[in-house]
Amino acid sequence: MEEIKDLVADFTRLNKLRISLLYRELQREELTGPQLFILRELFLKEPRKLGDLAQAVQLSNSTVSGIVDRLERDGLVERRRDEQDRRVVWIGTTNICQEMKKTKLETINQKFYAGLEQAFTPEQIATCKQVVGTLIDHLEKKLEGTE
Repeated sequence: MEEIKDLVADFTRLNKLRISLLYRELQREELTGPQLFILRELFLKEPRKLGDLAQAVQLSNSTVSGIVDRLERDGLVERRRDEQDRRVVWIGTTNICQEMKKTKLETINQKFYAGLEQAFTPEQIATCKQVVGTLIDHLEKKLEGTE
């Protein structure tokens, strides 16, 4: 039981490290950590209301509003009024931001995966894929209620 807990904890740590490396690379584009958190949330689902973004990144509305102001100033996000309810403001990424995501993230990801590919043998990669695949299958069955 303890080894399974450690394995799952290792996967969580692995994902956090991957995200940290990505953020470090993106910070070279002169984006702050909080700006990256907001953009990440928008990349996952957009447009979003300010309050929803604030809740997702666990910051106050006023803090997120300031972050969005700076992202808007830099041309990366834009605010749009809801057509049915003018009191509601939606925040979404701009074409400039989407292009940055596409070009910068693609380059960063290529470097990341190339580095990993060099660190492992094909056999090690196949073993890892098998172990992770088994874990995913088990968890999906649990979620579906079939196991």
